[in-house]
Formats: sequence, C-alpha cells, structure tokens
Amino acid sequence: VWEVAMRGMKKSLCFLGACLLCLGLTSCAAAEQDAFQVQIICKSSGIQQIFWSCYLDGVFYGSGGMADLDGEELTAESELVPCFSRAYLDGADPIGFSIDFSPYAEGRIIPLGTTDQVSIPAQYGACYTVILSGDEATGFQAELQ
Repeated sequence: VWEVAMRGMKKSLCFLGACLLCLGLTSCAAAEQDAFQVQIICKSSGIQQIFWSCYLDGVFYGSGGMADLDGEELTAESELVPCFSRAYLDGADPIGFSIDFSPYAEGRIIPLGTTDQVSIPAQYGACYTVILSGDEATGFQAELQ
C-alpha cells in the first residue's frame, strides 16, 4: 500500500512540476515584452556587491543591489542582470532611463565610489550591456556597450 501511495505522489509531484514550469515559461515570455534588462559586466576586482540607482528623465526612480549568492567576488562572468518591468516603472516610457552603480568591497558598509549616470535609451523587450570598470583610487566608470 505504501509503495502504491508513493508512486501516486511521485506522479502528482511530476505533474505539478511540469505545470509550474509551463506557467513560469509563459510568464517569462510575457515579461520579455513588458520589461528590459541591463546586463552588468564587472571588470573591477575586489567587488562583492553592486548597488544601483535608476532614474527616468533625470529624476530618481528606484534602487536595488546585486551580489553573488555564495558571497564570492564579482567577475565578468557573474550573472548580474537587473530587469526593469513596465509595472516597476508604472508604465512609463523608458526612453529617458539612466542608471548609476556603487560597488562595495567585502566588509565595507560604504561604497568604494559611484559611477556617473549611464543613459540608456531603453525600450521594453530589449537587453542592454553596461561595463563596470575602475577602482577606488582612480574612480569607477560605467559604459553602455
């Protein structure tokens, strides 16, 4: 009896997993048209976290942060891709979007510096790449590719 119950539970869990996967793929596909992404490539060494502030037409709009989930130093291979949805931007046209970055080193509670704002004439459904480079001594730069 126990074995039959376990087989039924496994089938139910597999079905539930498949349904959730389909739902997730559907919402990802829908979100692509109602969002844009900014991929950050970190070429600076010694960076543990990056906080960002975004602006629409020069007016502060929101902020967030990124870090390696294992607490490792960020590298050019780190997956740093904040997504900005139409809902997050309250349906605003993102053509006047800009963003700046404040990198942090391990154990620091103040940023090593902050980049100038990078203007991204964004469109929903697109992905943009920004290169973060520099250091504390010479300053940090962010450049749209």
